[in-house]
Amino acid sequence: MTVLKFILGIVFMLISVGLVILILMQRSKEEGLSGAITGQRTESFYSKSGASLSKEKFLMRLTIVLGVAFAVIAIVLSALMRYGV
Repeated sequence: MTVLKFILGIVFMLISVGLVILILMQRSKEEGLSGAITGQRTESFYSKSGASLSKEKFLMRLTIVLGVAFAVIAIVLSALMRYGV
């Protein structure tokens, strides 16, 4: 079972690095504090292209999948450590 813990630990670290990269690749949904103060938007609904929307959807779905995998592996590793298997 030590090999299983080791392999799950490596996969866990790779998923966590992948999540960080995916989250940093996604666009911000808001302009931040400067947009809130001035009330200006640099992008309107009509200026968005279909290709960027599909890329955003893909990144969002991949982030969800990796997030779920991260949580499941964390629970499995925790159970393996707790029960000394």
